[in-house]
Amino acid sequence: MKNFKIHPAEITPTADVAGACSPEWETKTAIAAILEISLKDISIQRQLKEILDILVSISWLKAVRKGAVFVTNEHDELVLVVHHNLHPTLQEKCARVPFGRCLCGRAAQDGEILFKSCVDEEHDIRFDGMMPHGHYNVPLLDNQGSVIGVLVLYLEHGHRQHPEESDFMKMLGNTISNIIVNKSLKLRAEISAIRLQKAQMEMLQKLMAASEFRDNETGEHIKRMSQYAVVIAKAIGVPEAERKLLELAAPMHDIGKVGIPDAILLKQGPLTAEEFAIMKSHTSIGAQILSGDHPLIRASRDIALSHHEKWDGSGYPAGLAGEDIPLFGRICALADVFDALTSARPYKEAWPLEKALDFIKENAGSQFDPNLVEAFLDNLPEILSIKSIYSGEGEGTAYGADLLEKPVSQPIASWRPDLSVNVAFIDKQHQFLINLINRVHDAIENADAAEIVEALLDMQQYTRVHFAEEEELMRKYDYPGLQNHIDLHRAFVEKTEQFLDELERNPLAVTTELSSYLMNWLMTHIQTVDADYGRYIAGLDRTKAGAVAGR
Repeated sequence: MKNFKIHPAEITPTADVAGACSPEWETKTAIAAILEISLKDISIQRQLKEILDILVSISWLKAVRKGAVFVTNEHDELVLVVHHNLHPTLQEKCARVPFGRCLCGRAAQDGEILFKSCVDEEHDIRFDGMMPHGHYNVPLLDNQGSVIGVLVLYLEHGHRQHPEESDFMKMLGNTISNIIVNKSLKLRAEISAIRLQKAQMEMLQKLMAASEFRDNETGEHIKRMSQYAVVIAKAIGVPEAERKLLELAAPMHDIGKVGIPDAILLKQGPLTAEEFAIMKSHTSIGAQILSGDHPLIRASRDIALSHHEKWDGSGYPAGLAGEDIPLFGRICALADVFDALTSARPYKEAWPLEKALDFIKENAGSQFDPNLVEAFLDNLPEILSIKSIYSGEGEGTAYGADLLEKPVSQPIASWRPDLSVNVAFIDKQHQFLINLINRVHDAIENADAAEIVEALLDMQQYTRVHFAEEEELMRKYDYPGLQNHIDLHRAFVEKTEQFLDELERNPLAVTTELSSYLMNWLMTHIQTVDADYGRYIAGLDRTKAGAVAGR
């Protein structure tokens, strides 16, 4: 069978051959092109856009090169996914159309193809200057007969149906429905698997945090040290897949402490030699717990067993030295010690940063792999950004977070000077949030289910940190709009959680709405309510400066 390579322009013959091309030929050519598009490894949105571009070019339909594809969401609404040449006013007004409203909503509600030769008086959604036209509204149905969307094609005003049209529209509806169903099922399965993996890891981290609580530490320790480890690994060229394994395995480093008696684990003063010998056994206990052949288990076992080994061979439990110590163990040893030194415990104060750094430098080549120390110090700003994110250390500390920044190929938003609220660290945080929005959008465009979930989870995590610091700043300045800001922040967090839940059930509708919601919410939030408190703080600072100058 011939392989068709169809461009929309090829479907409409030139004037000198138009009469020689039958509707049957155009129909078969269009269907062949649509099926070919369905096999492309691109997002469903891009597939539907290319399909729509072909449909509006079929000459015998007398289309006016306008159309749209909607999908249904969980609220009995049609969500505009793609369009061809729709007026900007219609794009805005038809972004979400309730079932029963306008012709497309009626087709969705009834589940029947709706044809009108003229819709001039039947559009609920109108705008000044809208031209009369014909309309096809083709409901898209899943295997159970439920409406999953609507295809809309604009036709010439007063269009008279061709004998082939009715069957063609049914075939078209079935074809596009199957494409959407198959793509959605694949995306749903991927997202479900990813969320299940995330939930399993979160549960595992909570179990690790429980063991840390026995050691007078919070779960933030394992989050910080695992992220420090990833930064170090990236700096020395560890491949991304291995870095991911390290990130998942690092939290298990002290799992063996579940086997250490509380009298020793929670002792406030120095341990006796006998007690310290028992404490050291947590490495071998951890290795015993982590028995198995899965790569994650093996990596976790190596870390649990070797993260107290030292470069010069003076560590425990095996007295390994140099590169005989597994790389992941060497990395986690450095990350673990840095976090322990700079964190407060019931039996000690947190060391000042400079003192902790001096200790690490002094012990490069004895306790720590000197190459890893160099990588650690070269990437200290990134390390400190992570420390601030997982510590809640106060004003201005959460910006940066370079670890989570990833390049995007198709940004939809960028930072502009007019977005500044004149609070330096808040402006930095806003820039990072814009980067996260671009990551979400890029993942959607690339049909990357894992990155969609990852970026949305990063968005949730970072906004919580950002919101907390923003609210603390407002309290500091007695900002009268604080409660309104808190309410807006809570609503945003709840909405992103809703998106995550709905993503598994209806990925196409959610991904269509997701990036635009995030961008519109953030840009509006920055330019209105954030700008208001920026002006308020600036006014207080000017008043304070004037009072000082007048003394």
